[in-house]
Amino acid sequence: MKRRELLPLLAGAAAATAGAAPVGKAVSQPELRRVSYRSARTGAERDYFVYLPPGHASQREWPVMLFLHGDGERGDGKAELDFVLTHGPLFEAWCQKRDLPFVIISPQLPKFDLAEVEFIKNRDPASIPRRRAEGTDPRPSAASVRLDEPLQGKPSDDRPSAEFLDSQWTLFDAELIAMVDATIANFRGDPRRVYLTGLSSGAFGGWSLAARHAARFAAFAPVAGFGNPADVEPIATHKLPLWAFAGGRDPVVPVRFFYPALNRLEALGHPEVRFTNHEDLGHFTWVRVYEGVDLYAWFLAQSR
Repeated sequence: MKRRELLPLLAGAAAATAGAAPVGKAVSQPELRRVSYRSARTGAERDYFVYLPPGHASQREWPVMLFLHGDGERGDGKAELDFVLTHGPLFEAWCQKRDLPFVIISPQLPKFDLAEVEFIKNRDPASIPRRRAEGTDPRPSAASVRLDEPLQGKPSDDRPSAEFLDSQWTLFDAELIAMVDATIANFRGDPRRVYLTGLSSGAFGGWSLAARHAARFAAFAPVAGFGNPADVEPIATHKLPLWAFAGGRDPVVPVRFFYPALNRLEALGHPEVRFTNHEDLGHFTWVRVYEGVDLYAWFLAQSR
């Protein structure tokens, strides 16, 4: 389906989700809320974002999207929470003012042992995107990581290191599910339409969360992060619709590592496995994925 054909589809889905506003009554404006909670893992009070779409004040139940960020957006869940606005659906909905008909949950992973790495230690708060007064800001380039990887990756039989699969998001499984439950209860979320997505290390964490809680989600879309084939059986058992995205020239997360988990899912009889390899892109493949409409339209077509 072409992009111009998907635009009215997404707009129609938004209208159906929100319902028609009564004549003479203005549609409520989008909101970005901070929700505070006490982290059982860290013992500290932390915040996470909940984005409420235009028209949220209607009495309808809304699709819920849980988004897990990458390593560069880690922080203390308080003063540093705004870094999670840098990429992904929350950036698109809040900063770029796109009418995405989802309640979006966006938590922040602590820095832990990455506090002193250069890309976190030296990041500039001035680089955090702000909400536009009108129109959209220029987005970062999807090809902004070096593109010296062969299109199909290195022809080798090597295996990914444990650090790829051991995302620290897995330490917060219970807290993430609690955020979903609280959002459904407090922000008119629809328990039948809860979607999971994440980029880079957030995609690795998403694979683990989807495997452990496959019955809780209506669809899962990891971007620039692959799964462990040893862990995917629950995803197949629950037939959780999955759409994975990779960058064919990604030197950080090579595309060749995606296939074992995807092939394992199909071998287990999973009927809803999609895989898109953006062969011209590097690690920042998520810029193209989240700035488009295809993924959001696909999410809205899924329900438990």
